[in-house]
Amino acid sequence: MTPMTEEEKETAAAYMKLQDDVRQLVVNIVYQELNNFGGALQNQIKAATLLSYEFEQKVKDVIKNQMMK
Repeated sequence: MTPMTEEEKETAAAYMKLQDDVRQLVVNIVYQELNNFGGALQNQIKAATLLSYEFEQKVKDVIKNQMMK
């Protein structure tokens, strides 16, 4: 495997930053919406969705698909 060029490294770093930023944006929006309801239901939804590995993977897949377009 050949070493990455500086341009490839910068592109990869930008992609990872974009991925993190989009994930955080989605999480923030969902948190804002959940704050309208509060209570135990809110905590269960947060734990089951926003903090799950599956949610993170789905966000990454969406970003990858968008980057391919």
